[in-house]
Amino acid sequence: MRKATHLSLLAALNLLLVAGLRASAIELPDDAIGTEERSSFRGIVPKQEEAVQKGLSWLQKNQEKDGSWGSEGPGGQYRMAMTGLAGLAFLSAGHTPGRGEFAKTVSKAVEFCLKHQNRDGLLTTPDDGQSMYGHGFAMTFLAEAYGMEPLAEHKVAMRDCLANAVKLTARAQSSFGGWYYSPDSGNDEGSVTITQVQALRACANVGIPLPPRLMENALSYIHKAQTPEGGVRYSARFGGAPSPALSAAGAELLLMAGQYEAPETKKMIAYVKRNLNGSATIQGHYFYTHFYGAQAMMQIGGTDWERYYEDLRKALLSRQGGDGSWRSEIGPVYCTAIGTMILALPYEYLPIFQK
Repeated sequence: MRKATHLSLLAALNLLLVAGLRASAIELPDDAIGTEERSSFRGIVPKQEEAVQKGLSWLQKNQEKDGSWGSEGPGGQYRMAMTGLAGLAFLSAGHTPGRGEFAKTVSKAVEFCLKHQNRDGLLTTPDDGQSMYGHGFAMTFLAEAYGMEPLAEHKVAMRDCLANAVKLTARAQSSFGGWYYSPDSGNDEGSVTITQVQALRACANVGIPLPPRLMENALSYIHKAQTPEGGVRYSARFGGAPSPALSAAGAELLLMAGQYEAPETKKMIAYVKRNLNGSATIQGHYFYTHFYGAQAMMQIGGTDWERYYEDLRKALLSRQGGDGSWRSEIGPVYCTAIGTMILALPYEYLPIFQK
């Protein structure tokens, strides 16, 4: 597939483990699902809350009986990737396996992921082209859900699954420090690398051991992929023009690693600010770009974040369909999961979305 198609499949969530970061499980407020509690969060307005609810309701209605989602609804492709993304959308709004209106929906998604892990640790289904995307998204979802799972027996199964998934990701890392579309390729490119690093960070947050130097090598890959103007290109190995989306993801990676004052970080942040626009003017990979862009800009903070997010929120609200879905690249499940997560971002319920 072409590079543009690979980029379209991306989308999910901030990045690197700070050395010595302690494992933690998220604790939601008792009334986390209540409107009054949500309204106290910075950046949340009533229409935004309504849009999140409508997006989640659409996702629930379009979940398959086995707990999965496909790119174009029932029978669609990329089921592991879409299930991971949709599951994260519910978690980002405070719905967990044991809490909230959509608790059963989340539990079914968890069960689907657990049932579809190969013996080598790869989380995948037969129709998952570019399987490392689905593996990364599902691993991120399971790690975030792990800290919210109320049943001890389920937590044991999830922990075993995540430990094996981490081992697969470690074996699949290239000599350059990145990852590619399949686990045995020995190759690498930026978008898959971002997905794996986010998943590894989520696993580390809940105490899943990571092999030594795994994250250090991944961070090195981002530095290798940076261009003189500060952006991050498609591949450190093969080059290419910098991408605003990959640059936003890379900037967040460096910020999460604590490299706030590093020259590379400052150049990357400057590039992101120059190339992101919260309105509908981004051409191509709109949801993918703003998913990472919103996360990076929230980490940057200040008036830059506030201006950007206000524009982005208005654009997303205007783009949402009457049925609660968004439709563009890849399919409605992909767009609706990402659109919902962007609007839920200021809740900061998920550890990977927290500063």
